[in-house]
Amino acid sequence: MKNIIALLDQAKTLSFELLNVLDEERAALSRENISTLETIIEKKLGIAKALQEMDSLRDNALVKLGFAPGLAGMEALLAAHPQQQLNDTWQALCDVNRRCKENNLLAGTMIRKNQLVTDQALQVLRHGSIETEQTYSAKGTTALRPQSAPLGKA
Repeated sequence: MKNIIALLDQAKTLSFELLNVLDEERAALSRENISTLETIIEKKLGIAKALQEMDSLRDNALVKLGFAPGLAGMEALLAAHPQQQLNDTWQALCDVNRRCKENNLLAGTMIRKNQLVTDQALQVLRHGSIETEQTYSAKGTTALRPQSAPLGKA
């Protein structure tokens, strides 16, 4: 049991590291600092790989204790062994992982917004206007239409 708790603690520590890197990523995205983003992405990938290894070690430990691997096995272990330290450590890991997921979704939203702005700027430069999708065309499908007048008519 102590082995599982130690693995959960290590995963929690890595998850907090990931949370910090995700905060760095969001700040770099706000400043549009590409060179910093490259370093951050390398850090994220390294931590993600380490977390996958921790998951594999936890699954192996669960199997050795007679439980299924993954979330189902962890939940069965928690139900079979209601130790406070085990439950608290698992809950803390779940909480930090939820925060990581939220921060990662926020970073993804920022990236998509930046891509949209860049795409619109390129459309203006290439075509003189921004193409957008209408909600519905006369045929009931979406259709592209210029959002603004061409640059030559401005």
